[in-house]
Amino acid sequence: MRSTLTLMIGLAAFTLLWRVVPHGWNMTPVLALALFAGARLQAPAMRFVLPLAVMLLSDLLLGFHDTMLYVYGALLLVVLMGQGLGARASLPGHAGMSLAGSAAFFLITNFGVWMSGALYPPTAEGLLSSYVMALPFLWKTLAGDLFFVVMFFAVFRLAAQQAPAAAMAKLKITD
Repeated sequence: MRSTLTLMIGLAAFTLLWRVVPHGWNMTPVLALALFAGARLQAPAMRFVLPLAVMLLSDLLLGFHDTMLYVYGALLLVVLMGQGLGARASLPGHAGMSLAGSAAFFLITNFGVWMSGALYPPTAEGLLSSYVMALPFLWKTLAGDLFFVVMFFAVFRLAAQQAPAAAMAKLKITD
């Protein structure tokens, strides 16, 4: 538990840094962090607090916007999806949940853009336009989320492989 929390805090710091430095549109590890926090952290509150803290701290630096409630709500949904996935899921399970989370994020946040009324009229055509106009960003969201989920999965696998070796080294077993 302690090593998982330490690893998650390290990934959270990485996510915060990545979000505030220049990067491609929608290519951040935020949803990967939310998915892994939901799947790996045992403390229920920390599952939600860690990704929300990263978003809030980075938004303090980047600025706030009208659709934050939708963004944060979608992020919380991805945490719940990770919670349902569980810590023992395989890479294909994480990758599939990553794609589902990206799709949910796309649907929720672009609905929020439409609801804000700033860009699209409050009609069915306006809602459809908000989704159509966001399609060029969807592939970057899918690619970024999938990349970071695979990377986070690899980090967790490496850490799990190193943990038994470190425990054996502490025992100083000799012949």
